[in-house]
Amino acid sequence: MVIKNIVGETNPYANKKIERPEVKDPQKTQEAAKSSGESADRVVLSSEARLRGAALQTASEAPDVRREKVDELKRKVKDGTYQPDLKKAAANLLREDLDLLV
Repeated sequence: MVIKNIVGETNPYANKKIERPEVKDPQKTQEAAKSSGESADRVVLSSEARLRGAALQTASEAPDVRREKVDELKRKVKDGTYQPDLKKAAANLLREDLDLLV
C-alpha cells in the first residue's frame, strides 16, 4: 500500500526540539549557575569504576608478550600432544569458586 499526500509533520519529535545557547566559556557558565542557585551537572565515578577503567586501559596498552606461549599451545593442541595438568586446573577452579563465596 502506498500513502501519498500526508498532511502535517511526519516526525512527532520535530516540534519538541530544545534550543540551547552556544557556550563559549564553560567557566562563565559554571559561575552563572552558582550565582543563580542552580547546580551544575557532574558525573562522579565510584572507586571500583575508576579501578576498572584503569585496568582496561592498562590491558589495552600492554604488549602481547605471551604470543609465543599461545602459538606453542595451539601447535600442541593441533598435533594432539597437549596434556593439561588436570589437578592444577581443578584446584584453580575450586579456588575461583571459593573466592566468589567470600
